[in-house]
Amino acid sequence: MKHLSRMITAHNCFCSFLCNLASLVLMPAYFIPLAVILMHIDCYISMVVIMTSLLTYVVALDYFSFKGITAKGFFLGMIKNSPYAADYLKDAILADLIKRFIQTAVIPTISVIIAALISVKGIDLKFLVFALTLIFLNYAVMTCILALMRNITVLTPYACITIFFLVLVGALNTGMMFLFVYISTYIPFIIWLPISVITSVMISIYVFRYTTGRCLANIQGDLT
Repeated sequence: MKHLSRMITAHNCFCSFLCNLASLVLMPAYFIPLAVILMHIDCYISMVVIMTSLLTYVVALDYFSFKGITAKGFFLGMIKNSPYAADYLKDAILADLIKRFIQTAVIPTISVIIAALISVKGIDLKFLVFALTLIFLNYAVMTCILALMRNITVLTPYACITIFFLVLVGALNTGMMFLFVYISTYIPFIIWLPISVITSVMISIYVFRYTTGRCLANIQGDLT
């Protein structure tokens, strides 16, 4: 519990109260009703739209918290002078990875539960597996994108690259929907869930090591 409190404190030094408010309160309040409304039209398309929009929103919002943290010469302020700088940065980055997964999972999960409770058509086992697969797949992709975007410190290229990734992720999610809806008779749809879970875990571990390594390299560079 003490470690969790330390992780939250470290994370909040990079992510402001307003940023946390937007990501943990305002974002679910907007996306959950939208997802439930879209599910009345088509469950699969609604999940693609929501997950793609959610990923884009999270990547854009990250500019106001961890912007440029892995860029060469990033200014870490007083953190670099602390004897606990390495542990502090690791706690902040780990807390952010956990927060990203919560953001990615909670909104579609609550949306699907509400849709099932009000008897929206199309909520079956295949769709539930599809929703879980998109959660882990988009978390993996989001983690990769943020690892790249945190090397950028200027808003204009950050915004342009974010738009590019919006198109790319939209195409990826649409392709996954196609596999579930049309190709599942040839390839069992259930196999995509463990693949996405394993991929997200491996990418999270790699990005954690990459990000902390770059941050610690910046600290050592400042001290030499």
